[in-house]
Amino acid sequence: MKYETKRTSTESKSMDAIINETEESFFVGRKEELELFTNWLEQDFQDFKVLHLYGTGGVGNTFLLNAYARIAEKRRVPFLKMDSQDFIHTPAGFSEHVLSLLGTLYIDAVNSSESVEPPNTLTVLNSIAEKGRIIIAIDTYEQMEDLDRWFRNILIRELHPNVVVLLAGRNKLRGEWSDSPTWRTLINQIELKDFTFVQSKYYLKKCGINKEQLIRNIWQFTEGHPLTLTLVTLSKIGSNTSQSSDNLSDNKSQLLIELTERWLKEVKNEETQHLLYVAALFHHFDQTSLSAVLDYDVSFTAFNELITLSFIRTVKNGWAMHDLIRDAIQIELKHRAPEQYNCISKHITDYFYRRTIETRSPNDIAQFFYHLRNDFIQTAFFQNSMNSYMYLEPVGAYNFQEVIAFFEFKKKNLQESEAAFYNRTADKSYYFHASLQHNKKELEFLGPEYIKKIGCHSANLLKNKIMETIGLSIIVPINENTLPYLATEPVSRAYFNQLSDKEIAYFNVPPNENAGWYIRHLDYTDPKDTSAHSFLLYNLFTLLLPGGKIITSSPVTFFQDLLKNLGFEEVLEAISYDFGNDIPSPTYMLDVRGTKLDAYLKQFTENTSVQYKMKIIADTFSFTNKEIEIVKLIMEGCSNLEIASKLFIAEITVKKHVSRILKKANAKNRAQLARTRRSSGNSRHDSYLSA
Repeated sequence: MKYETKRTSTESKSMDAIINETEESFFVGRKEELELFTNWLEQDFQDFKVLHLYGTGGVGNTFLLNAYARIAEKRRVPFLKMDSQDFIHTPAGFSEHVLSLLGTLYIDAVNSSESVEPPNTLTVLNSIAEKGRIIIAIDTYEQMEDLDRWFRNILIRELHPNVVVLLAGRNKLRGEWSDSPTWRTLINQIELKDFTFVQSKYYLKKCGINKEQLIRNIWQFTEGHPLTLTLVTLSKIGSNTSQSSDNLSDNKSQLLIELTERWLKEVKNEETQHLLYVAALFHHFDQTSLSAVLDYDVSFTAFNELITLSFIRTVKNGWAMHDLIRDAIQIELKHRAPEQYNCISKHITDYFYRRTIETRSPNDIAQFFYHLRNDFIQTAFFQNSMNSYMYLEPVGAYNFQEVIAFFEFKKKNLQESEAAFYNRTADKSYYFHASLQHNKKELEFLGPEYIKKIGCHSANLLKNKIMETIGLSIIVPINENTLPYLATEPVSRAYFNQLSDKEIAYFNVPPNENAGWYIRHLDYTDPKDTSAHSFLLYNLFTLLLPGGKIITSSPVTFFQDLLKNLGFEEVLEAISYDFGNDIPSPTYMLDVRGTKLDAYLKQFTENTSVQYKMKIIADTFSFTNKEIEIVKLIMEGCSNLEIASKLFIAEITVKKHVSRILKKANAKNRAQLARTRRSSGNSRHDSYLSA
């Protein structure tokens, strides 16, 4: 009997084919880049000679090159894909590698040559190009600096027009590539961005991760960075097919360590690494701010080395580090060298305090609040700092139809609002929730007619990069024109109706002046879009600078907590019940008239100073959080009984804690502990450059 074995479709394929099919099945996004390459291949006369892809490490350059190779293969276009790390960086080393990749094409070129001597690489490439297009693709081109001049000025110049060059690397091409008007017309540089939420969700589902909350948690942690998404799917959470937990905590630290190790391979010298660790503690930085915090002039050369790293980008007010690596370095530095971390942070906070007092700049005051290291403020106001393309458009007659459309959309899509604001360095989320009843009431109180009454200048549309309306803010300037409406309209009337004649007179200024601001409403087409939330919140910092009184009222716990963290005080006599008899909406007020702004900001630096000193003491003596609380109360002169009462614990428990505290601090009694505390808290920590 004759036996036959049936081969599966997988067994009949080469390993290369299987890999290509698998990669293609997991390929996500990059639609515009794929269309660009396809059109480039099919053009008889190409607009550019060199296509260069660049982006932060792990953004997907290599995967896109592989996708290009598959497109070329389907069109039977030779695609010579190489990595700059695979050959010796000499003309001979490059040529030898190209010939090895050409394979049978090289043999055919040799056989067709009439010369006795074997043709050189340039001749072979041009010979093949006579019959059609051929592509030279080089990955990790940023590591080919030592061969860059020869490659550009000798090889490319002599190539046949049908030979096109595709480069990929972490950094944008500079030097002669960008300085020369000729080369600028011959190259097209495309920056690869992180995935959108939709693309990330699609990829995660491809990898078998289907739980909506888990997907959103992963998105917040990775911000769509392709490599980080892949690492998450390879971690415990990705391999857990049941996905019984939405928690990534067990994997986050290791993922960030791995990312940091990969990215820091770009850093070439110790000085750049020093600057990098300090820059990672900034939200935005420039040469001046780094020099001020380090207390020496950072040279142009050193600063240029820093900002040419692939994970650093120019932003509106200087440069910023990619959120992932910034947070990874902060976490690493906080755990490895907490004193250095706190010392640098304190210097940065003081710097932006001085800047704000001197400049009254919206950017400086925003940076001041960021560097207070208040987790809630930092999380709510500073989401996705690297990739914001949103802007505010003042409302007027020309775009009022968009205001009408916004409110119509909200009515048709009436639902409760939920959003989770994630802080990577604290590994903590803050949750925003507004009930369906609350949102329904707001649509009864607010609408196009409200904006017409109060004045179009009170409203701004929030728009994205394609000019779609994604949000709306209503912040009412308080003067004689708006005061009557604020005193009669729901929510705001609770505050203005209880004012004395003297207080009303303060607000009753001419229309061309403002006595303050009433923050009435912030809303979004997608309540889950924390970037949109954050953008509107961030712009509230500008209200602090002109001076005056800033007032608002909200029953939403998230806003109440945020206002308290910002130092707003509750006006006890101005609670609104417009949202329901059982739904109190407290009113909060911040007075920053005249010199009060300076005092208002100063109180935060003093609080930071206390926290900073206590942090140093806690790290020095390895105090627990409970022990830190007890140390603070001891320093305030509290007895054991008073401490027990304040902390709601037994006096015997306090005694045990105090005994452990004295032992850790090597102190015999409370007086000696106080002396130890002062010496620890006041000692200088000037060695943070050793980070």
